[in-house]
Amino acid sequence: MSARDSATVRIDASDTLRFNALMPGELQERARMRARPDFPWVARQAAITLSEAYRGNLLLTRLLNDRGRVALALLMLDMHFEQPDAPGLTTGRLKAEAVALDICSPGRVGAILAAFRLFGLVAPAPDLDGRRRRLVVTERLLAIHRERWRTILQSLALVLPEEGERGLHHIEDPAFLAAFVHALLEPMRAGWRPAFDVPAIAHFADRDGGMLIAFALFGTGPTGQPLSISQLARSFRISRSHVVGIVQNAAEAGLVRRVDEQGSRGPGVLPQPALTEALEAFVALVLVRQAVAVRRGLAAIGVA
Repeated sequence: MSARDSATVRIDASDTLRFNALMPGELQERARMRARPDFPWVARQAAITLSEAYRGNLLLTRLLNDRGRVALALLMLDMHFEQPDAPGLTTGRLKAEAVALDICSPGRVGAILAAFRLFGLVAPAPDLDGRRRRLVVTERLLAIHRERWRTILQSLALVLPEEGERGLHHIEDPAFLAAFVHALLEPMRAGWRPAFDVPAIAHFADRDGGMLIAFALFGTGPTGQPLSISQLARSFRISRSHVVGIVQNAAEAGLVRRVDEQGSRGPGVLPQPALTEALEAFVALVLVRQAVAVRRGLAAIGVA
């Protein structure tokens, strides 16, 4: 699905009922969170922190930045944490599930796995079944995800202190993480996608570096200072022409505004109110999902 096509994704009534049955009370929890007077500040700080975490980091910006690669990495982790007698992580199984969930094509799974192996994020593992070529997630990939989850959980602690602080406390526990990751994947396995709830992010989520650009614009919005196309490209290790394409698509949707004259800095971009609204809704979604995942993780390790 192209970025332009994905922007038209909508959720129908039957999908809404199925999702609400899967995640009871989540929509109400998001609404309560967004009603907090301090939530716009919390959401912006979360976006700034995430954007800064990716800035200049090759592994994050090139391997783990768009929706497909994030979802695929979660699938890898979920298979990795399975019991020893379970099928575990294999290339064939990962391709089959990625295609079934409409995350990406088999070819893209193969390319991403090859890159992950090159950078030491996954590695082959011995298996009693000689016909199966099992893989394991390395500590390097786990560390990258733990650091990102810490960033989000620190923001969560500002609005749901118990879940945020307990999640941070147990983030090194493999049993906690196994249930935590499985809970994060559960809505995707049921067919849900973020654009169902926040359609505007489809203009960014399926583009390489798109969400990083959205977060950066959202974070600097109150300053009134445009971010230059060149600055965004350098920060997130993507081409200038690619940034122009994302910005053009978002501008047509009324999410950003181009500023053509910035002197020596070149063309720039300003967020529009529609982008602010969409990112606040998206951050609330992410934080509530993290809270749900923390509760599942705590239940799995017997912490009341």
